[in-house]
Amino acid sequence: MKRGPLIAVIAAGVVLLAIAGTVLWLLQRPPGPQAVAEAYLGALAGGDADAALDRVASDSLDTSMIEAAFAGATATIADATVTDVIEDGETATASIAYTLDSVSGSGELMLQQTPTGWKVSPDGLGTLTITSTLGDAAAIGTGVFAVDEPVMLLPALYDVLPAPVGILTGAATVVVAPGSAATAALQPALSGTALEAASTQVQTYLDACTAPAAVVPEDCGIRVPWAADLATLSSVAFRVETAPTLAFAEDLSSFAATGGVLVATASGTTRDGSAGTFTYRTDDWSLRGGVAFTGNQLVLSVG
Repeated sequence: MKRGPLIAVIAAGVVLLAIAGTVLWLLQRPPGPQAVAEAYLGALAGGDADAALDRVASDSLDTSMIEAAFAGATATIADATVTDVIEDGETATASIAYTLDSVSGSGELMLQQTPTGWKVSPDGLGTLTITSTLGDAAAIGTGVFAVDEPVMLLPALYDVLPAPVGILTGAATVVVAPGSAATAALQPALSGTALEAASTQVQTYLDACTAPAAVVPEDCGIRVPWAADLATLSSVAFRVETAPTLAFAEDLSSFAATGGVLVATASGTTRDGSAGTFTYRTDDWSLRGGVAFTGNQLVLSVG
Protein backbone atom coordinates (compact mmCIF):
# COMPACT_ATOMS: atom_id res chain seq x y z
CA MET A 1 0.00 0.00 0.00
CA LYS A 2 2.88 2.40 0.65
CA ARG A 3 4.63 1.87 -2.69
CA GLY A 4 2.08 3.74 -4.80
CA PRO A 5 2.73 7.25 -3.40
CA LEU A 6 6.47 6.61 -3.44
CA ILE A 7 6.39 5.86 -7.15
CA ALA A 8 4.29 8.97 -7.75
CA VAL A 9 6.77 11.17 -5.92
CA ILE A 10 9.69 9.81 -7.94
CA ALA A 11 7.82 10.32 -11.19
CA ALA A 12 7.02 13.87 -10.29
CA GLY A 13 10.66 14.48 -9.49
CA VAL A 14 11.65 13.27 -12.92
CA VAL A 15 9.20 15.65 -14.54
CA LEU A 16 10.47 18.56 -12.47
CA LEU A 17 14.06 17.81 -13.39
CA ALA A 18 13.15 17.61 -17.04
CA ILE A 19 11.41 20.98 -16.88
CA ALA A 20 14.37 22.52 -15.07
CA GLY A 21 16.73 21.17 -17.70
CA THR A 22 14.61 22.69 -20.46
CA VAL A 23 14.64 26.11 -18.82
CA LEU A 24 18.42 25.95 -18.33
CA TRP A 25 18.91 25.07 -22.01
CA LEU A 26 16.78 28.00 -23.06
CA LEU A 27 18.76 30.38 -20.87
CA GLN A 28 22.11 29.18 -22.27
CA ARG A 29 21.11 29.17 -25.94
CA PRO A 30 23.80 31.00 -28.00
CA PRO A 31 22.95 34.56 -29.08
CA GLY A 32 21.43 35.12 -32.53
CA PRO A 33 23.13 36.79 -35.49
CA GLN A 34 21.97 40.31 -34.61
CA ALA A 35 23.36 40.08 -31.08
CA VAL A 36 26.67 38.72 -32.40
CA ALA A 37 26.94 41.47 -35.02
CA GLU A 38 26.21 44.11 -32.39
CA ALA A 39 28.77 42.61 -30.01
CA TYR A 40 31.38 42.57 -32.79
CA LEU A 41 30.79 46.23 -33.65
CA GLY A 42 30.80 47.16 -29.96
CA ALA A 43 34.16 45.46 -29.45
CA LEU A 44 35.60 47.31 -32.45
CA ALA A 45 34.31 50.62 -31.09
CA GLY A 46 35.88 49.85 -27.72
CA GLY A 47 39.23 48.95 -29.24
CA ASP A 48 39.00 45.40 -27.90
CA ALA A 49 40.63 43.16 -30.51
CA ASP A 50 40.25 39.99 -28.43
CA ALA A 51 36.51 40.50 -27.98
CA ALA A 52 36.03 41.37 -31.66
CA LEU A 53 37.94 38.34 -32.91
CA ASP A 54 36.05 36.13 -30.46
CA ARG A 55 32.94 36.92 -32.55
CA VAL A 56 34.69 36.01 -35.83
CA ALA A 57 35.06 32.58 -37.42
CA SER A 58 38.82 33.04 -37.23
CA ASP A 59 40.26 29.53 -37.61
CA SER A 60 42.01 30.52 -40.85
CA LEU A 61 43.27 33.90 -39.60
CA ASP A 62 46.60 34.92 -38.08
CA THR A 63 44.95 36.60 -35.11
CA SER A 64 48.26 37.56 -33.47
CA MET A 65 49.19 39.79 -36.42
CA ILE A 66 45.67 41.22 -36.60
CA GLU A 67 45.87 42.13 -32.91
CA ALA A 68 49.36 43.62 -33.35
CA ALA A 69 48.08 45.90 -36.10
CA PHE A 70 44.92 46.88 -34.22
CA ALA A 71 47.05 47.94 -31.24
CA GLY A 72 48.22 50.85 -33.40
CA ALA A 73 44.83 51.88 -34.78
CA THR A 74 44.50 55.66 -34.71
CA ALA A 75 40.68 55.63 -34.81
CA THR A 76 38.02 52.98 -34.38
CA ILE A 77 34.43 52.56 -35.54
CA ALA A 78 31.89 54.68 -33.69
CA ASP A 79 28.09 55.03 -33.60
CA ALA A 80 27.72 51.53 -35.04
CA THR A 81 24.25 50.04 -35.44
CA VAL A 82 22.73 46.93 -37.00
CA THR A 83 19.85 48.17 -39.13
CA ASP A 84 18.57 44.84 -40.46
CA VAL A 85 19.30 41.11 -40.30
CA ILE A 86 18.20 38.52 -42.85
CA GLU A 87 18.66 34.86 -41.89
CA ASP A 88 18.90 32.11 -44.46
CA GLY A 89 19.42 28.75 -42.81
CA GLU A 90 22.94 28.62 -41.41
CA THR A 91 23.92 32.02 -42.78
CA ALA A 92 22.75 35.56 -42.12
CA THR A 93 23.36 39.04 -43.52
CA ALA A 94 23.47 42.02 -41.16
CA SER A 95 23.15 45.51 -42.61
CA ILE A 96 25.25 47.96 -40.59
CA ALA A 97 25.88 51.69 -40.32
CA TYR A 98 28.81 53.33 -38.58
CA THR A 99 31.19 56.29 -38.45
CA LEU A 100 34.94 55.92 -39.02
CA ASP A 101 37.35 58.83 -39.07
CA SER A 102 34.38 61.21 -38.90
CA VAL A 103 32.95 59.75 -42.11
CA SER A 104 29.66 57.87 -42.20
CA GLY A 105 29.74 54.41 -43.71
CA SER A 106 27.49 51.43 -44.24
CA GLY A 107 27.82 47.87 -45.39
CA GLU A 108 26.95 44.28 -44.66
CA LEU A 109 28.33 41.67 -42.32
CA MET A 110 27.98 38.04 -43.30
CA LEU A 111 27.45 35.66 -40.39
CA GLN A 112 27.53 31.88 -40.23
CA GLN A 113 26.50 29.13 -37.88
CA THR A 114 29.41 27.31 -36.25
CA PRO A 115 29.52 24.54 -33.62
CA THR A 116 29.87 27.28 -31.00
CA GLY A 117 27.10 29.49 -32.34
CA TRP A 118 26.79 32.41 -34.75
CA LYS A 119 30.04 34.03 -35.84
CA VAL A 120 30.92 36.91 -38.15
CA SER A 121 32.50 35.56 -41.33
CA PRO A 122 36.17 36.48 -41.91
CA ASP A 123 35.10 38.91 -44.63
CA GLY A 124 33.66 41.02 -41.82
CA LEU A 125 37.23 42.21 -41.52
CA GLY A 126 38.87 44.28 -44.26
CA THR A 127 41.91 43.67 -46.42
CA LEU A 128 44.86 45.98 -46.99
CA THR A 129 47.49 45.70 -49.72
CA ILE A 130 50.63 47.77 -49.22
CA THR A 131 52.92 48.79 -52.04
CA SER A 132 56.28 50.47 -51.57
CA THR A 133 58.96 51.93 -53.78
CA LEU A 134 61.60 50.87 -51.26
CA GLY A 135 61.91 47.84 -49.00
CA ASP A 136 59.81 44.69 -48.69
CA ALA A 137 57.88 45.38 -45.50
CA ALA A 138 55.80 47.92 -43.61
CA ALA A 139 54.78 48.32 -39.99
CA ILE A 140 51.24 48.68 -38.65
CA GLY A 141 50.96 48.99 -34.90
CA THR A 142 53.45 46.51 -33.47
CA GLY A 143 53.28 44.19 -36.50
CA VAL A 144 55.50 44.06 -39.58
CA PHE A 145 53.80 43.00 -42.82
CA ALA A 146 55.08 42.08 -46.26
CA VAL A 147 54.31 44.49 -49.10
CA ASP A 148 52.37 43.41 -52.19
CA GLU A 149 50.46 40.79 -50.19
CA PRO A 150 46.87 41.41 -48.98
CA VAL A 151 46.56 41.24 -45.20
CA MET A 152 43.35 41.00 -43.18
CA LEU A 153 42.78 43.65 -40.54
CA LEU A 154 40.02 44.61 -38.15
CA PRO A 155 38.12 47.67 -39.42
CA ALA A 156 39.81 50.84 -38.18
CA LEU A 157 41.96 53.79 -39.24
CA TYR A 158 45.64 52.83 -39.49
CA ASP A 159 48.99 54.53 -39.96
CA VAL A 160 51.19 52.43 -42.25
CA LEU A 161 54.92 53.06 -41.80
CA PRO A 162 57.69 51.94 -44.15
CA ALA A 163 60.16 49.55 -42.56
CA PRO A 164 62.70 49.77 -41.07
CA VAL A 165 60.75 52.10 -38.80
CA GLY A 166 62.83 55.14 -37.92
CA ILE A 167 65.22 54.53 -40.81
CA LEU A 168 62.66 55.25 -43.53
CA THR A 169 60.00 57.96 -43.52
CA GLY A 170 56.85 58.40 -45.59
CA ALA A 171 53.89 56.97 -43.64
CA ALA A 172 50.41 56.66 -45.14
CA THR A 173 47.05 56.74 -43.35
CA VAL A 174 44.38 54.35 -44.59
CA VAL A 175 40.81 53.45 -43.68
CA VAL A 176 40.04 49.74 -43.53
CA ALA A 177 36.26 49.36 -43.57
CA PRO A 178 34.27 46.17 -42.91
CA GLY A 179 34.36 43.92 -45.96
CA SER A 180 36.43 46.42 -47.99
CA ALA A 181 39.71 46.14 -49.89
CA ALA A 182 42.01 49.09 -49.20
CA THR A 183 45.46 49.99 -50.51
CA ALA A 184 48.36 52.01 -49.11
CA ALA A 185 51.05 53.25 -51.51
CA LEU A 186 54.30 54.11 -49.73
CA GLN A 187 57.10 56.21 -51.20
CA PRO A 188 59.75 55.99 -48.48
CA ALA A 189 62.76 58.23 -48.04
CA LEU A 190 65.72 58.02 -45.70
CA SER A 191 65.12 59.61 -42.32
CA GLY A 192 67.51 62.02 -40.69
CA THR A 193 68.84 59.25 -38.44
CA ALA A 194 69.41 56.75 -41.26
CA LEU A 195 72.90 57.94 -42.16
CA GLU A 196 73.90 57.96 -38.50
CA ALA A 197 72.63 54.40 -38.00
CA ALA A 198 74.34 53.16 -41.15
CA SER A 199 77.56 54.97 -40.24
CA THR A 200 77.55 53.16 -36.90
CA GLN A 201 77.22 49.81 -38.68
CA VAL A 202 80.04 50.65 -41.06
CA GLN A 203 82.27 51.89 -38.25
CA THR A 204 81.73 48.67 -36.31
CA TYR A 205 82.71 46.72 -39.41
CA LEU A 206 85.81 48.86 -40.00
CA ASP A 207 86.87 48.43 -36.38
CA ALA A 208 86.84 44.67 -36.90
CA CYS A 209 88.74 45.10 -40.16
CA THR A 210 91.53 47.03 -38.48
CA ALA A 211 92.02 44.80 -35.45
CA PRO A 212 95.51 43.24 -35.23
CA ALA A 213 95.64 40.03 -37.26
CA ALA A 214 97.92 37.39 -38.70
CA VAL A 215 96.70 38.04 -42.24
CA VAL A 216 95.36 41.00 -44.20
CA PRO A 217 91.58 40.92 -43.71
CA GLU A 218 89.36 40.26 -46.72
CA ASP A 219 86.34 42.33 -47.80
CA CYS A 220 87.67 45.37 -45.98
CA GLY A 221 88.98 47.42 -48.88
CA ILE A 222 92.50 46.99 -47.51
CA ARG A 223 95.51 46.18 -49.68
CA VAL A 224 98.89 45.75 -47.99
CA PRO A 225 101.76 44.99 -50.43
CA TRP A 226 103.80 43.11 -47.82
CA ALA A 227 104.94 40.50 -50.36
CA ALA A 228 107.23 43.11 -51.91
CA ASP A 229 109.33 43.13 -48.74
CA LEU A 230 108.55 39.94 -46.81
CA ALA A 231 108.72 36.26 -47.66
CA THR A 232 106.15 35.42 -44.99
CA LEU A 233 103.73 37.52 -42.94
CA SER A 234 103.35 36.87 -39.24
CA SER A 235 101.24 39.84 -38.17
CA VAL A 236 99.75 43.09 -39.37
CA ALA A 237 98.62 46.08 -37.32
CA PHE A 238 96.68 49.13 -38.45
CA ARG A 239 96.41 52.78 -37.52
CA VAL A 240 93.40 54.70 -38.83
CA GLU A 241 94.33 58.32 -39.43
CA THR A 242 91.08 59.25 -41.16
CA ALA A 243 87.98 57.07 -41.22
CA PRO A 244 86.13 56.71 -44.54
CA THR A 245 83.03 58.88 -45.00
CA LEU A 246 79.78 57.07 -45.78
CA ALA A 247 77.40 58.06 -48.59
CA PHE A 248 74.44 56.30 -50.22
CA ALA A 249 73.76 56.02 -53.92
CA GLU A 250 70.88 58.16 -55.12
CA ASP A 251 68.64 55.13 -55.63
CA LEU A 252 69.67 53.74 -52.20
CA SER A 253 70.81 50.48 -53.76
CA SER A 254 74.45 50.79 -52.67
CA PHE A 255 76.83 52.67 -50.42
CA ALA A 256 80.41 53.86 -50.53
CA ALA A 257 82.62 54.80 -47.60
CA THR A 258 85.55 56.69 -49.13
CA GLY A 259 88.43 59.04 -48.32
CA GLY A 260 90.00 56.98 -45.55
CA VAL A 261 93.67 57.23 -44.59
CA LEU A 262 95.13 54.00 -43.23
CA VAL A 263 98.61 52.98 -42.10
CA ALA A 264 99.48 49.28 -41.97
CA THR A 265 102.52 47.80 -40.20
CA ALA A 266 103.44 44.33 -41.43
CA SER A 267 105.86 42.04 -39.60
CA GLY A 268 107.34 38.78 -40.78
CA THR A 269 110.36 37.12 -42.31
CA THR A 270 112.31 38.69 -45.14
CA ARG A 271 113.72 36.70 -48.03
CA ASP A 272 117.13 36.43 -46.36
CA GLY A 273 115.49 34.81 -43.33
CA SER A 274 115.72 37.77 -40.97
CA ALA A 275 112.83 39.38 -39.11
CA GLY A 276 111.47 42.50 -40.71
CA THR A 277 108.84 45.15 -40.15
CA PHE A 278 107.54 47.44 -42.86
CA THR A 279 104.96 50.23 -42.89
CA TYR A 280 102.55 51.05 -45.72
CA ARG A 281 100.18 53.97 -46.09
CA THR A 282 97.12 54.55 -48.26
CA ASP A 283 95.25 57.82 -48.69
CA ASP A 284 92.25 56.36 -50.50
CA TRP A 285 91.01 53.59 -48.22
CA SER A 286 87.40 52.84 -49.19
CA LEU A 287 84.65 50.31 -48.59
CA ARG A 288 81.75 49.68 -50.98
CA GLY A 289 78.70 47.48 -50.91
CA GLY A 290 74.98 47.03 -51.35
CA VAL A 291 71.99 48.31 -49.37
CA ALA A 292 68.82 46.37 -48.65
CA PHE A 293 65.76 47.16 -46.56
CA THR A 294 64.60 43.72 -45.43
CA GLY A 295 61.77 43.30 -42.96
CA ASN A 296 62.42 45.79 -40.20
CA GLN A 297 66.18 45.94 -40.83
CA LEU A 298 68.62 48.02 -42.84
CA VAL A 299 71.20 45.58 -44.21
CA LEU A 300 74.55 46.67 -45.63
CA SER A 301 76.49 44.03 -47.56
CA VAL A 302 80.15 44.39 -48.45
CA GLY A 303 81.53 43.11 -51.71
